[in-house]
Amino acid sequence: METTVDVVIIGGGQAALSVAYYLRRMDYSFVILDAEVSPGGAWQHGWNSLRLFSPSTWSSLSGWQMPPTQETYPSRDQVIRYLANYESRYEFPVHRPVWVSAVNNHGDNKKNL
Repeated sequence: METTVDVVIIGGGQAALSVAYYLRRMDYSFVILDAEVSPGGAWQHGWNSLRLFSPSTWSSLSGWQMPPTQETYPSRDQVIRYLANYESRYEFPVHRPVWVSAVNNHGDNKKNL
């Protein structure tokens, strides 16, 4: 089955989720292709002791505050949970696991972002 969308986002980490949020607000169709098996981006591959370098209030993605934590800096698992919940909250069209091996332009159907 072939599907046409305005934008294809490759990768499902924080930047991808932020872009998806604004594309949805601008009424563009999009899909996220992520090589990971589950949400959380690169955070899934970090040490268990990994923490954000800033408090949660300064590390939120657009549209939804990261929940405060008892510690000053959110842990790896708290960040992964937030990213998974963010993706679910906005019901982004994410396909996983998908490996992208090439990107080609096959037309002139362009919209100005």
